[in-house]
Amino acid sequence: MALKDTIELIKSWPLKRKIALVSAIFLSFALMVGIVLWTERVDYQVLYSNLSQEDAGQVIAKLKEMKIPYKVEGNVIYVPSNRVYELRLELAAQGIPSGGGVGFEIFDKTQIGVTEFVQRLNYIRAIQGELTRTIRQLAEVDQARVHIAIPEKTIFTEKEDKPTASVVLKLKPGRVLSQGQIGGIVHLVSSSVEGMQPQNVTIIDNMGNLLSKPVDTTDEIVDSKKIEYQKAVDKDYESKLQSMLEGIIGRGKAIVRVSTKIDFTQVERTEEKFDPDTIAVRNEQRTQEKSVGATQGGIPGVLSNQPGQQPTTATGSPSTAQKQSENLNYEVSRSVSKIIQPRGEVKSVSVAVLIDGTYKKEKDKKVYVPRTEEDMKKYREIVMAAIGYNKDRGDQVIVENVPFEVAIEELPPEKIDFVRLALSLLKYIIPLIVIVLLIFFVIKPVIETLKVPVIKKVPEEIMPTTPPVEAVPEAAPEEVMKEEVAEIIKKEPRRAAMILKEWLSE
Repeated sequence: MALKDTIELIKSWPLKRKIALVSAIFLSFALMVGIVLWTERVDYQVLYSNLSQEDAGQVIAKLKEMKIPYKVEGNVIYVPSNRVYELRLELAAQGIPSGGGVGFEIFDKTQIGVTEFVQRLNYIRAIQGELTRTIRQLAEVDQARVHIAIPEKTIFTEKEDKPTASVVLKLKPGRVLSQGQIGGIVHLVSSSVEGMQPQNVTIIDNMGNLLSKPVDTTDEIVDSKKIEYQKAVDKDYESKLQSMLEGIIGRGKAIVRVSTKIDFTQVERTEEKFDPDTIAVRNEQRTQEKSVGATQGGIPGVLSNQPGQQPTTATGSPSTAQKQSENLNYEVSRSVSKIIQPRGEVKSVSVAVLIDGTYKKEKDKKVYVPRTEEDMKKYREIVMAAIGYNKDRGDQVIVENVPFEVAIEELPPEKIDFVRLALSLLKYIIPLIVIVLLIFFVIKPVIETLKVPVIKKVPEEIMPTTPPVEAVPEAAPEEVMKEEVAEIIKKEPRRAAMILKEWLSE
């Protein structure tokens, strides 16, 4: 009976009140549904990101098979936060994600009836996948893809083609591969395929830039080596200064940057010097002849030469002959030297050092305290001595003291725990606040409005026919005023007379 009366009462309401009732019911229902969805919603976290299309497809297929809810936004896969680590372990146990194509696990399953051509293709795919996984281990590489072409051997030609390979790399933002790393990738790929030469490996990036260089020495390779050498020298200076300063002022309290100018020109010079003051004998030749005694012999002719004849001795003075020859060559001394200046000589060094100050606590706040001038002077002298400072060659050393941290108020551990607890409860506090506000500012005013009774006009035809009761006529306001004035005059005639005089005088 009460429900029927309520329905009849609602039917008798005007349209505005009915709309208000429906709105209140709808808002209450929507609020309850929102609270249920808010409290029971799933918190998603990243499972994998930056996967290749093949790996992402394998992961999603496995999640569907396991009936795990997931979301995909771009190249990021999300799963419920309470299942992230468990799913990673389960997928890793099944070799998912494979990390860049299929590897030698393609031969784990025995296949019957596979032709030699298919086996050859599977072998090439396996090598490509394994090389891709290995190259992606580099810190600078985000994604990699390897293509290998192995020519088929034949006995009908004497010329044998060599296998070739091409590698496409997608580097991480802000990362660059050095020529040494590129050369390492080239030798890795060439060493993994039988008969492949390093010059047959081509490496490009995802923008189409050629990273690998020809084996022959070119100007570009020489320039790149010079740049790498200069960077290595700068890095060596920086590491030495950084470790030295951090050993004095603490780890992370110093930032060092070094820029060097290096002369890569190589000069070869030959010098020949003469010393006129020093004379040396170059060649000495001496000849001496001496002859003493008489000449023996007969009368010239045929008879003296016949056998059996005795020669006759000539008479006269004795014969004497003497000859002496001497030749000396002198030469001024000289020295010949060949000088080769070393390549990569440091011409100048510029050093910039930033040093952090100290901090002290004042009323739960960190206050920055700069270093003293004496300390800064000492640090500058240490840096100058470490680099071999030379003013004549244009060396520069700048050491500045700047704050590395912003002075912030540190919360005690109990306050930090309280904040963490409050943030965890915020998920349930916000819906409660919304409910309270909705009850007090929406539902309650609507209910108060619904409680006001509706006054209906009674039609004239159903008005009662009883004669009207004659109403007692009320006194007019002027008559009431006259009676009050007369009463005052009776009580205070003198005051009334004075008031009358004032009116007459006016």
